[in-house]
This record gives sequence, structure tokens and C-alpha cells, in this order.
Amino acid sequence: MSSSTGIISKTMARFVAVQFMYKIHMTGDTAFSPSDVDEFVNTYAPKETNVKFFKRLVSNVSNFSKDANLDEIIETSLGNNALISNAQPVEICIIKTALVEMIYEKTDIPVIINEYVEIAKDFLDAKSVKFINAVLDKIAQKVERKCLTQV
Repeated sequence: MSSSTGIISKTMARFVAVQFMYKIHMTGDTAFSPSDVDEFVNTYAPKETNVKFFKRLVSNVSNFSKDANLDEIIETSLGNNALISNAQPVEICIIKTALVEMIYEKTDIPVIINEYVEIAKDFLDAKSVKFINAVLDKIAQKVERKCLTQV
């Protein structure tokens, strides 16, 4: 696989992960099984999607949500006592997926921010894209990267 093919497949995995998290968010069913993930991939993921990376992203969102409150981490970056619940559902899903990638993956933070800002452009207006970018920048300054401490 060429380098550009690998980049495209990870980009698609991020895009599909945001869609999956949106589905989970909208149904309110935070518990999902590996078969739910497989069914979603088989139904919605383009063939160039890096499925392994996609599954890692959604698994980490689920695992991290059990151990910590993603909303609290995000809200500390919003300032002015803003609540994540006031954001649009797709904004929430983009931010949470990006946050978990920042924590668990070795991808450079600026690359992660850029990728999710580009995803936001596919779903949101310019004001919301700026919001996503600003929140991810603030989160990046505070995030503790677990991928760097793992052996």
C-alpha cells in the first residue's frame, strides 16, 4: 500500500468513525458490540477505509467513556461555563472522536486537528468548523497522550 493510500484509508476511517459515533449518540445506546461495529462497516464504510483503525477509534471512544467523562474534558476547554450539551450532535461526535485519537494514537496532534476540521467541513457551516478548530486546539494543549507512555 502506498503512503497516500494509507493516508486516504485512515481519513476514511476517521470519517466513518464520526458517522458511527453520531449513530450511537442519536440512538442513545452507548453500549455496542463488535457485531454492531462490523455491521456498520459492512453497510456504510467505503472499501478504502482502514477498518482496523476505525475499530480502534470507536473502541477507544467506548472504553474511554467508561473510565472518564469526555464531556468534562471538553467543557474545560470551552470556557465561559459552556456546556458540550449545547453543541450540535455532529460537533460533539467530531470533538470526542478527535479527543480520543489525540489520547490513544501516535498521530501528530496538528494532523489530527486538520483531519477532523476537514471532516467538519463536510457536515457543518463555517462557524461550526471554526468552533471545532478552536476547541480541538484548546484540548490539544491539555491532553495527556497515553500512547506516549505505553510500552
